[in-house]
Amino acid sequence: MLNLQIVRTRHPPEPYFAQIAALQTEAGYPSMPEDIRRRLEVLPREDRLLLAMSGETVLGYAHLRVAHDLLNEETAEVVVLLVGKAHRRRGVGRRLIAAAETWALESGRARLLLRTDVVRTDAHAFYIALGYEEASTSLEFVRDLEKVRRADRPTRPTT
Repeated sequence: MLNLQIVRTRHPPEPYFAQIAALQTEAGYPSMPEDIRRRLEVLPREDRLLLAMSGETVLGYAHLRVAHDLLNEETAEVVVLLVGKAHRRRGVGRRLIAAAETWALESGRARLLLRTDVVRTDAHAFYIALGYEEASTSLEFVRDLEKVRRADRPTRPTT
């Protein structure tokens, strides 16, 4: 049985940056502690992190955000939910989602939105088991603007 504590924070203590980066890297999003520091500095003021802690070890985290748009009332969103592979299927994700719901309810949000990749059928089953309903299927399109910038730079003659 895990001694699990969920900590809600705007900015986690710096010693946790390496653990958060390691969780992201394990999940296929290579990160360094410096990346975490830089990204935390520019997060919107209302964003929150939920850290799933066992002692001083970060087992997983959820990044929460409030989305504002013209189509819906303010929506609480779980932007990221990551649990270390060694701690999956042990209630960590369930506790993070419950804490996210509590945060959303306490702050008066109309709904809580979760997104996941279409190939993550394990995550789909997890969310459905928690009572979430599939609301839409969408595609995400991204253009790498750094490649565009490099392509627009004049080439230098070789000597």
